[in-house]
Amino acid sequence: MPATIIKVPVIEDIHRAVNKAVEDHKDKDVFVYFYASIDPATGKSWCPDCVTAGPVVEEYFTKVDNAVLVDAPVGDRPKWKDPNHFLRHDTAVKITAVPTLVHWATKSQLVENDCEDLAKLDKFVKRA
Repeated sequence: MPATIIKVPVIEDIHRAVNKAVEDHKDKDVFVYFYASIDPATGKSWCPDCVTAGPVVEEYFTKVDNAVLVDAPVGDRPKWKDPNHFLRHDTAVKITAVPTLVHWATKSQLVENDCEDLAKLDKFVKRA
C-alpha cells in the first residue's frame, strides 16, 4: 500500500497539516517534502533541483508502506528567496533550501540534490 499523501495548499498552514497528520496516523512515519511551487507561466517548479527530485520522491513514496508524505510547496521564487520567509526561522523545522525532505519526528533532513538520489532517499526513509 502506498504512503498516504497530504497536500498543503497554503504553506502557512504547514504546522496544522503536519500536526493533524501525526495525530491521524500515529502508527506511521510522517515525512514533509518542501519544494518550490509550480510557476504558472511554465507549469514547472522554478527550482531546477525540485524539477529533478520531485518525480523521484513522488514515485518512491508510492512504494512505501506505513508512511505519510505531506506535500508542502514553499511558494514562488520571490517569496522563498525572502530572507524573512517564516520557514527559514521556524523553531520546529528550519528549512534553508529546497527541495528538503524532513522526517518530522526526528527533524532529520535530506536536502537539495540528495532528494533525487534514490539510494540516499531509500537510506533516509528506512533509517527513520
